[in-house]
Amino acid sequence: MILSEIEFVIPKGVKFNEINTGEFLNPFDNEVLGFLDSLSKELLKLKEYNELVALGFWLRKSNIEKMKKDFFKKYENNIVLPRGVAFHIAPSNVDTIFVYSFVLSMLVGNVNILRIGQKTNEQILTLIKKIEEVLNKYPKLKNKLYIARYGYEEEINEFFSSICDLRIIWGGDETVNTIRKIPLKPTALELTFADKFSFALLDLNNIELNEQFFEKLYRDSFTFLQQACSSVRAICFLPVDKDKKKEFWQKFEEFIQRKNPRLEDKEGITRFNAVVSMAIEEKIKVYHSKFLYVVKVGSLDVIDRVKHPGLGVFYDIDIDSIEELLKFSTKKEQTLSLAGIKKEELVKAIKNVKPKGFDRYVNVGDAMNFSEVWDGFDLLSSLSRIIDVDI
Repeated sequence: MILSEIEFVIPKGVKFNEINTGEFLNPFDNEVLGFLDSLSKELLKLKEYNELVALGFWLRKSNIEKMKKDFFKKYENNIVLPRGVAFHIAPSNVDTIFVYSFVLSMLVGNVNILRIGQKTNEQILTLIKKIEEVLNKYPKLKNKLYIARYGYEEEINEFFSSICDLRIIWGGDETVNTIRKIPLKPTALELTFADKFSFALLDLNNIELNEQFFEKLYRDSFTFLQQACSSVRAICFLPVDKDKKKEFWQKFEEFIQRKNPRLEDKEGITRFNAVVSMAIEEKIKVYHSKFLYVVKVGSLDVIDRVKHPGLGVFYDIDIDSIEELLKFSTKKEQTLSLAGIKKEELVKAIKNVKPKGFDRYVNVGDAMNFSEVWDGFDLLSSLSRIIDVDI
């Protein structure tokens, strides 16, 4: 594919040499705020798409206004300007992440170019249609957002990289490594989000095993079928009676059965083959049903982050303390979802261990909640130029 054949889905019909690279908005421009408020209201109507409703909730006016207030308070002694043209490369495993990415960048005034893959589904098509419909009502934003659909053509990535002031790569590792080989302007900034692995840590002695709890754990796990970086794939248990733990897995399995998550045939085969491989190589115990595979391991060291397929598979690990998990963590760990543990105990452990991994600690049920601070980056700040005037 040559540059003249790039398919822009937003705005339709634009040519590659017509991209705006010089007109930017002020941070938190009223036109952008109006666009996001309108988009939020449209997405909240789409009850059949849980991920789009969650996105609409995040985009609600009160949340954006809070971001604005906190951002300007943080930089009240500085001038904040847009960084320029931002080139976003979206992941294939989470349909909505590209919206979170461009929204934060648009909020600080950047022009945004988004690459989305050619693989599509009804949810993505619905989302793009809503963005286009709402965007048409805000003519000031006409040349501030470009969404291009293409495959892996290096020529196109090279072109967008040559004109951008900021490149944001949403993993995995292979994508990050491939795109990083493409040069940027010497003054350009790059943010990368590689493959990550996430855990839950539970103290069942302090947890009531009711519907509300399992609804939250299910949301942390089965949203995106455990394919998101923040999806719970391994559950660590602090010391607890065996019967209580048996009750946990039994009730969680029953809850999953009632939810009846749908896997395509090829996903079921992928899950089975991955678990068989894990069991043979590590000689581990596997309990499974139609909806749930529990891989019982004797220690954290046995965990294989790469082979874990998601798709309803959970590592089951008994540990003695919070510190044990924190000491084990690497740069590959992203989110730790917790239940039954006091905040002061967690904070003390983090300060004592100074773990290499885990950039997010959240309550069970909140793992999928996107934040402007992600993977250790303050995104609003990173997407901006912070000007210091000292005269």
